[in-house]
Amino acid sequence: MSFPAACCNTPPVQASYTPVGAKQAIGGIECYVSGSKDAKRGVIVNYDIFGMHANVVQLCDVLAAAGYYVVLPDLFGSDALTEAGLGNAGVFAAFIKGPGSWAAVKDKYVAVQGYLRDSGIEAVAVVGFCWGGKMVVRALAELDGLAGGAIVHPALIKDGDMATVRAPLLVLPSKDEPDFTVEFATLGGKPFFKQCGMVRFDDMHHGFCGARGDWSKPEQAKRVNDAVKLLVGFFNTTTASRQ
Repeated sequence: MSFPAACCNTPPVQASYTPVGAKQAIGGIECYVSGSKDAKRGVIVNYDIFGMHANVVQLCDVLAAAGYYVVLPDLFGSDALTEAGLGNAGVFAAFIKGPGSWAAVKDKYVAVQGYLRDSGIEAVAVVGFCWGGKMVVRALAELDGLAGGAIVHPALIKDGDMATVRAPLLVLPSKDEPDFTVEFATLGGKPFFKQCGMVRFDDMHHGFCGARGDWSKPEQAKRVNDAVKLLVGFFNTTTASRQ
């Protein structure tokens, strides 16, 4: 199971952003919601290990501006991992097995997906960053009705994980993630393989699209924009096939 060293020893970048969306309770879960409910396509965003960071909120607004109704659930709530805990191997391992486990967040995924369906959203995709990438893979393996999922500088991916997905997958690793060539090849026999894709960002560090991205630096901002274009293109294709 892969978890980049940067996840355990690099703090998030301090960033400020004024959201255009709003907070909303969905199934008892505090969420950030952005976009028009008149949209017919939705995206569930799974943040990285640092939770509701300004960068991921901004990405939600960017996806919303592309025509999606976007929901960012606060999957950790009061159980969020602190920076001190991140640097403690024992605390971190317990967190991943507890509040950060698929068992702990699955029902929240189901609640948000149900909310989107009941709101008239015809196709729902998912995207996850770092730890969230692992959750997206599990969601694509276990939940029915998802149009596809993207994992950006994913962590905790183990051999055989990608083979379990039941919807198209887009993989966007950074230089700090393993070579997923063999793992990605396990998707080759899937009927939706032509909709899958993998693009490496070997000039970027782990977390550049999430809480560890310093978007005041032009080179990082450009690559984040490149990643967003790939995400939107992928979502446009996969959700269109479900409408």
